[in-house]
Amino acid sequence: MKEEKLAEQLRKKEKNCDFSLHRISKFLQPSLLLFLSKSPNHGYDLIEKLKNLGFHQESTDTGAVYRNLRKLEKEGFLKSVWKVKGGRKKRIYKITPQGKTLLKAWMERIKERKEALTNFLEIYKEEVNGK
Repeated sequence: MKEEKLAEQLRKKEKNCDFSLHRISKFLQPSLLLFLSKSPNHGYDLIEKLKNLGFHQESTDTGAVYRNLRKLEKEGFLKSVWKVKGGRKKRIYKITPQGKTLLKAWMERIKERKEALTNFLEIYKEEVNGK
């Protein structure tokens, strides 16, 4: 019973953590740009790709994905067209040259973050675990 209560407290804490898997929204924009750099796509497929990337089910907020797509389009990083496929209309998004430049800037920032996280883990391993 105590272990279950502690596990629940930790889950609640993680949701409030600025870097928890539930607060991954800042990683959404570069992820969308990355997928669209390979080929044009529509929102539903992009959401599925985000899930395969490792986003928690709760983190893949459909509304947030479409808000980000619209924002990126409004700012000139994406373009979209409506296409009819199988009797259904789908908006297909495509990355622009400005979007590719933004993606490159995101990749540099992610590399910096990865290095900082690797350093953090190394220090933890040495200092806390004594290994």
